[in-house]
Parts: sequence; C-alpha cells; structure tokens
Amino acid sequence: MSAVAFTLVFFIFIAFMLFFGAFKIIRQGYCGLVTRLGSYSRTLQPGLHVIIPFVDSLDREVDLREQVMPLASQSVITKDNVNINVDAVIYYQIMNPYSAIYEINNLVYAVEQLALTSLRNIIGEMALDDTLSSRDVINTKLQAIIDAAASKWGIKTNRIELKDINPPADIQQSMNVQMQAERNRRAAILEAEGLKEAAILRAEGQKQAVIRDAEAQAQKLRLEVEAQGITTKAYIEKIKDAAPTKEVLQIIYMDTLKRLADGKANKLFIPTESMTALGGLAAAGELFNASSDLNSPKKIPPRGNS
Repeated sequence: MSAVAFTLVFFIFIAFMLFFGAFKIIRQGYCGLVTRLGSYSRTLQPGLHVIIPFVDSLDREVDLREQVMPLASQSVITKDNVNINVDAVIYYQIMNPYSAIYEINNLVYAVEQLALTSLRNIIGEMALDDTLSSRDVINTKLQAIIDAAASKWGIKTNRIELKDINPPADIQQSMNVQMQAERNRRAAILEAEGLKEAAILRAEGQKQAVIRDAEAQAQKLRLEVEAQGITTKAYIEKIKDAAPTKEVLQIIYMDTLKRLADGKANKLFIPTESMTALGGLAAAGELFNASSDLNSPKKIPPRGNS
C-alpha cells in the first residue's frame, strides 16, 4: 500500500511541476537567463533544465547566433561638402548574454544609432573620391569604433559592409565625364607607348641585321684568306717537292708579281726576296744584251762625198 501511495505522490509532483512550468527546454543556438525572485540567477545552456516554480523564472531566451542588422540609407556630407547617401550592413554576435540584456535597454537600436553616428563622422573627414575608393578603410574604422563602444554591451561586430554610396545626379554626371577623359588619356598613353616600343624594336632589328651582315662579311673574308693561305701553302709545298733551280724560282717570282700587279690594290708591296730576284734577272738581261752587241756586225757609216 505504501508503494502505491509513493507512486501516486510522485505523479502528483510531476503534474504539479509540469503545470507550473518547472521544466524548461533551451534550443540549440540560444541560452536562457533565469531570475530568482526578480534577480539574475544563472544562464541556461541548450538542453532540458528544471527550475523551482514560484521562485525561479526563465526571464528570456537570447539568440547567440550571428545577427544581421541593415542600416537604412542615410544622408552624409563629405569633407568637400558633397551630400551622399550611404547604407550599410552590420554583422554582430552576442558574446555575453547578461550584458546584452541587462546592461543596455534596446541593444539593436543602440547599435544602429552608434553605427550611423560613427559613419557620419568617418565620412565627414574624407573627400568624395576617397570615400568612393576606400570602402575597406571605412569598414575597418567603423568596426573598431563600434567594438570599442559596444564591448560593455557584450557584443562583437564580426564585419561591417557598405552596400551603396550614391552621390547626387550632377556629381555622378561630372564623374562620368572625368572617367571618360581619364580613359581617353590612358588610351593615348598606351598607344604612344606601343608606337615607342615598335620603333625601338624596329631599330633594334635593323641594328642586329647590320651587325649580322658585318659579321657575315668578316667571316667570308676570313674564310677567303684562310683558303688562299691553304692554296698558297700547297703551292709552295709542290714547288719544294719539285726542287726547282734558281732560274725557275726567278720565273715564279716574276709570274707572282705579274698577278699582284693585275689586282685591284692601289699599293703594291714587293718582298725583299723578289727585289733580289729582279736584280738577278736585270743583271742577266744586261749580260745578254752585251753579248748580242759584240756578236752583231758593226755598221760602217757612209762616207761623205769629198
């Protein structure tokens, strides 16, 4: 009988706990903040938890996932007094649920207003051209400012992205004209550089052609001289093998001098040996003429009439 009574009491207790919400289930990606008699007690992690009815209460569940906060388009004035419209997106995550709930009244509104104020200050210190070309710089500065100011709120900004930067219509038209002029300037520079490179390559090619032609001519002359030297050497070897007499050598000298004289050179260099040979030939010629004069009959001049 006591076992039946115990079982009955147990089921009554379970029904009581369920009726008054003693069992709490926290979903994945969330955490629960429990207060006891109105004061913060503990933080519940994902899973099944039991709290004391009438004493503990689950104040709220806090989303710990990364949040996306869009910033509506805002009118911002740049350093050079140009009014532009800027919108951005903030990615943040709650790191300390207690601070995010109990240290700030409206976390989302606070982060949004802080981002807008900081964005106006950053762009107000930059010219329009710098604003359009330095989105990464703006994102980095804005993220650093929000992290420094919102760290006590228990959140962390993972990244901030500027979506659009829209200047006024007249400024956009002027920028288009400027961009067209810049593109034309770059095209002219590229064309001039191309013509310059072509001229340099053409001149370099002509230079290489002249050098190659000169090298070919030099090689040709070198080969001709070498061939002539080989021929002369073979000719001399044949003469040596024939064992010519002095008179034959003198005739060879004369024939060689004759060929040299028939060339196109303006100057003629006669070796010393050739001069000796010529001297010998001249002496032989004189002796031959002298002997001819002695052997020929002398003519008697006619007498004149007495």
